[in-house]
Amino acid sequence: MTTKTRVLLVASLALAGSSAGAVDVRQVVIPDSVGVAVEPAHQAHVLGEAIRDSQVKRTPTIWIISEPSRTRALMPEEEARLDAIDAEAAEEARHVRTTLLFGFDKSSPSDWAALDSTIAEAVRAGSVVKLVGHADDVGSDTYNQRLSENRAIAVARYLIKRGVSKKNIKVAGRGKRDPVSIVDSSMNRRVEVDIVKAAGKTL
Repeated sequence: MTTKTRVLLVASLALAGSSAGAVDVRQVVIPDSVGVAVEPAHQAHVLGEAIRDSQVKRTPTIWIISEPSRTRALMPEEEARLDAIDAEAAEEARHVRTTLLFGFDKSSPSDWAALDSTIAEAVRAGSVVKLVGHADDVGSDTYNQRLSENRAIAVARYLIKRGVSKKNIKVAGRGKRDPVSIVDSSMNRRVEVDIVKAAGKTL
């Protein structure tokens, strides 16, 4: 071995010895679904994200159970509730309601058209016509009570002239009680018409 070769060999060994503590910088890709345990002494040598989710992510299983439809007997309380709903619907079907509006301090409505469309039901045998007059809040209670009654009476006379039996008409006045609007007083000057048809008769 020549002197030159010996010098190169010694230098190489010295360089290798001085770098014995160097860190291996090769990177290893670790799947997110795999947990990795690193010894504390080597944690500083690990190259990677500061935070890694090392737990396996699992999606909860959702069970869907399908069952064919089937019939069953109603419980007594269910049957009673359905009977009550049917009875309420049947009773509501017997009523034909409309409203006539009046001008300020007037006892005749602005338009009879809403009432004319219900005359056929009003003259039918067994029908009862309920007329309830109302007034706005201008004036005394006594005056408005009388005005509301006069409005209902005017509607009753109109119905009688068109063939409705007088004995089948009921008239009442509510004065300025029971307003339907606190913004538009013209909506309170009204007669509410409720034609109640005989049981078992519908439109």
